[in-house]
Amino acid sequence: MSDKPKTALISGGARGIGRCLVRRFCELNYHVYIFDIDEEELKHTALTHLKKYSDSKALGFSVCNLRDVEDIRSKVKQAAEFLGGRIDVLVNNGGIATPQWKDGKTMADLDTISEWQACVLTFHHRCKRVFADGCE
Repeated sequence: MSDKPKTALISGGARGIGRCLVRRFCELNYHVYIFDIDEEELKHTALTHLKKYSDSKALGFSVCNLRDVEDIRSKVKQAAEFLGGRIDVLVNNGGIATPQWKDGKTMADLDTISEWQACVLTFHHRCKRVFADGCE
């Protein structure tokens, strides 16, 4: 059995169910990395609400646009580095909580389908690759 703490990557972790999941994984002694699009809320969650975990280096975070494939790839790499090269648990909780995105698009816009597919597939394949690159 490894002495390393278990790790989790949680998207949409700055508020609501995501924040509850982050808190619970931290309470269970996981090292956790959070993605969220809302920088202000993300900083509040990590640096105020869950400060003791951030201070102890058990919690890291990045602003990540889950509609941008390159941003996802870059931030998953950052998360894997923070988490010691492995991700034991992946929670893809990111979503929109308003009827439209900041650019005015809605889920009813047909051109957003490819963005949703990119988010899900990139997240899945990038994390699969992290594991395949020698992570336990």
